[in-house]
Amino acid sequence: MYGKLALIEMGFSIVLFLAAWYAVREAVRLRWSGTAERLHRKSRRLLIRTGHLTLISLVIFCSIAAMVASLPEDYWKDRLFLNAPLIGAPLLAIWFTTTPMLWRLWRRTAKTDGVLDEATKQYLGSRLFVLPYQATAVGALTSFCFTLVSPVPYDKITAALLLISYALVMINLWLKHNRRHAAHLGGWLSDKASREQTDQEQMPLSEESGTRV
Repeated sequence: MYGKLALIEMGFSIVLFLAAWYAVREAVRLRWSGTAERLHRKSRRLLIRTGHLTLISLVIFCSIAAMVASLPEDYWKDRLFLNAPLIGAPLLAIWFTTTPMLWRLWRRTAKTDGVLDEATKQYLGSRLFVLPYQATAVGALTSFCFTLVSPVPYDKITAALLLISYALVMINLWLKHNRRHAAHLGGWLSDKASREQTDQEQMPLSEESGTRV
């Protein structure tokens, strides 16, 4: 019984990792949509992908629930307190942060067309479009490693090393998004300052030409 449930959990953890990886790629490409029509299609596709991630996660949760219902505590305690949060927490982040943002994008772009405006481009620069999907992928892979390399019950040192690795990867991803956002914001502010300076330089010329006329 335990072997079958463990195989189901491990197999769907890998499936969840792959599905989340594709979702990350689609989320990253949102900012390069260019037009409202393309953004509308991409946001709808990512919403569907979110549904797929949810269904895959439910299978994993069901396998853990089956362990809780039918096996001694030593077989499921670590899965309930380690594996389940690694998968469940990023999924909650997707549903309560990314999904509402995607839904607003999808509805907004359904009523517009043409090139994306600056407000939408700035909106797409949020890390919340990408980071929760990345956390889902990393969490699924970490959960798979827990089941693969750790005995029952889990070895505390092995579990600690895996959790530290997970934390380091997520911190690195967070910092990477911060650097990217700072560079994007810096470039936008620089362009804005250049336009304002150009406008200021052109204003006296227009006034002088008006006086001469």
